[in-house]
Amino acid sequence: MMIRDMFADDINRKINGVIKVDQAAEDVIEQELNEYVITRELKKHFITFFNYYGDAFDQPTADMGVWISGFFGSGKSHFLKMLSYLLENKEVKGIRSVERFRKKFEDDPATFMLIDRATKGQMETILFNIDIEGFSNKDKTAVLRVFAKMFYSHLGFYGENLKVAMMERYIDQQGKTEEFRRVFEEKKGKSWLEMRRAFAFNGKFIIPTLMEVLDMSEDDAKAWFNDKTTTEISIAQLVEDMKAYVDTKPSNFRLLFMIDEVGQYVGTDTDMLLNLQSLTEKIGSECEGKIWVICTGQEAIDEIIKVRADEFSRIQARFKTRLSLSSSSVDEVIQKRILKKKSEAAKELEGVYEQNDSVLRNLFSFSGLILDIKGYSGPREFTENFPFVPYQFIIMQKVFAEIRKHGNSGKHLSGGERSMLSGFQEAVQKIQEKDEYALVPFFRFYDTVHTFLDGSIRRVIERCQKAADNGDGIEQQDVDVLKLLYLIRYIDDIPSNLDNIVILMADDIRVDKIIMRENVRGCLDRLMSQNYIGRTGDTYNFLTDEEQDIQREIKDTNVDTASIVERIAQMIYGDIFTTKKFRYGKYDFAFDQMVDGITVGAAIGGMCLR
Repeated sequence: MMIRDMFADDINRKINGVIKVDQAAEDVIEQELNEYVITRELKKHFITFFNYYGDAFDQPTADMGVWISGFFGSGKSHFLKMLSYLLENKEVKGIRSVERFRKKFEDDPATFMLIDRATKGQMETILFNIDIEGFSNKDKTAVLRVFAKMFYSHLGFYGENLKVAMMERYIDQQGKTEEFRRVFEEKKGKSWLEMRRAFAFNGKFIIPTLMEVLDMSEDDAKAWFNDKTTTEISIAQLVEDMKAYVDTKPSNFRLLFMIDEVGQYVGTDTDMLLNLQSLTEKIGSECEGKIWVICTGQEAIDEIIKVRADEFSRIQARFKTRLSLSSSSVDEVIQKRILKKKSEAAKELEGVYEQNDSVLRNLFSFSGLILDIKGYSGPREFTENFPFVPYQFIIMQKVFAEIRKHGNSGKHLSGGERSMLSGFQEAVQKIQEKDEYALVPFFRFYDTVHTFLDGSIRRVIERCQKAADNGDGIEQQDVDVLKLLYLIRYIDDIPSNLDNIVILMADDIRVDKIIMRENVRGCLDRLMSQNYIGRTGDTYNFLTDEEQDIQREIKDTNVDTASIVERIAQMIYGDIFTTKKFRYGKYDFAFDQMVDGITVGAAIGGMCLR
């Protein structure tokens, strides 16, 4: 059976590697909702959040802040986005989000009831990435201005320019929005919504419109139009506007600000933190749980405020609900989203495992391992992970983390489920034409990280590839071994000795380890002779351009045997064994000193210490 025919979902379908909160295409949203995997860890977070959120309907609360933290790619943005769809109970292609989640909680109806009850109220969510929506001049009030922009835009006003938004809000309160837009269009010939962005250039149409609609004098209208201070807003004023809005709604109404990347935006800037704290505090005390603020950040809130903990204890009190996501269930996500098999494929794979049980155990026996890195434990694990091996999930997370840590320009490399997702999907696609005995060798993951790497790394591998294409003493398999050595370069858990490299290169269950061992040994010898890799004891290591130069110089340095012997003799007879004569009874006898068959110092031809 061909690998591509084994999967329940098409392996070549487009999957969003990284979730962006501002992607609103219906097809994207439908795929995200349908394929969202609720792992054991995420289930706990859903329960924590909905317990807290549900209680707030019965009891007004000022603690309406939620902080979601986790490393790159631990799924923060995805979790935030799913929460927003659930809370708003968004309808996508005729099905409500809560209904789509019903089957995800089939095994836990109590949690589903909790979610269902909490989403019965009337909700509106304002979901945005603060890094994208924020203003470039990050001053003390940057957070307040982004909140104001997003709130007024949500109400249909022009949030990009607070002066325009305030004017539109005032006109709206007077009940004259339609009239204002009609009069402006008569004067300008274009609609207000189209022209409000160029507000500053349309004074000669806006001033007479204001005079006519709001009954202002020409002087007042001009004075207002030219007044620069009207763009400023205070926390009190914004929260007052928010409260006025939610007060017009029923008692079970909730407005949720769901903000991605707040941790990154605020960083350790104490002014912006203070701004966030004051705003959250004011919303909490004034709106009593009708407005919620849900933020994500790579660091937990306590990490961010370590700077001046005493000053920021109040912000911690506001963000009482804290959810910390990890990338620990990455294998669960990949198994369910990519590797889920059709029932006939699962049966066939179980049969393959039964026949090759001992072969597989022998194939994945690593030497000198530190970690619990292993092959398959039984037919079920084989079927779930095929064509991957369980150890690859563990090592791949470490590879992502190390590449990011060692600079290699992979700083923006998202390291958890999201890029792992695309990495595993791309690796399967490369061997989709093969049969049920094929495996994904570890070097296949190189292409996933290739684009994030430093030039100095890429150049080495590209040069090696070119040599293989031109037949300059390098073969294609040598390039694959070189890619593998780069991937495991920083991972101490797997020593890069010959035996382990053979296991990591295995691309078929039926591979003959002895033949493969000789092939890999040949690859390593060729790579060493061309200086792509170095060797320390029995472990091999990838060399960057700079390291290759150093290795070349070491190779080209001729060392005279006599000076080596002289140095060893100096260490032994000068530092370690400093006795010059051998004592027998009461007599002392001189002796000759030798190293490697060469006499050191003057020879007397008597006794000899070799």
